[in-house]
Amino acid sequence: MADVDQLARQTTTLVTGLARKGVALATGVAVVAFVVGGLSYLTGLAGLDGSARSLWSVLGLVMLVVVVGAPLLARWRLSSVIKQASALVGDLRTLLSRDAAAQRVVIDTVTVEERQPAAARELRPVIYDSRQFSRLRTATGKANDLRELPSALTAVTTFPALLGIALLGVLVFGGLGFLFLLAWIF
Repeated sequence: MADVDQLARQTTTLVTGLARKGVALATGVAVVAFVVGGLSYLTGLAGLDGSARSLWSVLGLVMLVVVVGAPLLARWRLSSVIKQASALVGDLRTLLSRDAAAQRVVIDTVTVEERQPAAARELRPVIYDSRQFSRLRTATGKANDLRELPSALTAVTTFPALLGIALLGVLVFGGLGFLFLLAWIF
């Protein structure tokens, strides 16, 4: 039987380390999305006229809010995970002491991380790390008395989707910005 306190601390260390990397990545993606989306939005306003401009002013603004808001939401969720690290240890300790399946998932997650060399852990993408915790999120879904753990695992496991929304939006805004630039020039 594994030491529950040690497993809870190790898992919390993994989650908060992942959250720290994710906060930095989400901030960078939000800045890029704001710059690309904002410039495309302004180019659209300059290049369009009439009803197309009115439509773009509303639709483009909604798109910009979604594209910039997705990584900001991910950043906010992950920063709350970092702030609640001590409560997360307690929730994990409670879960691990009563659920053998959750304990097996945590052991698998922690041992996968420990077997990696330190250099490989630093170079591995944050999105890959967050996928390891999806099984643990499923295991905690049944527990109603845990306060911080479900929201922490939701923050970690939804991180890739939120960044995907932002990156897809950057591509869309980039393409539209090019078309709007052509419309503005010609």
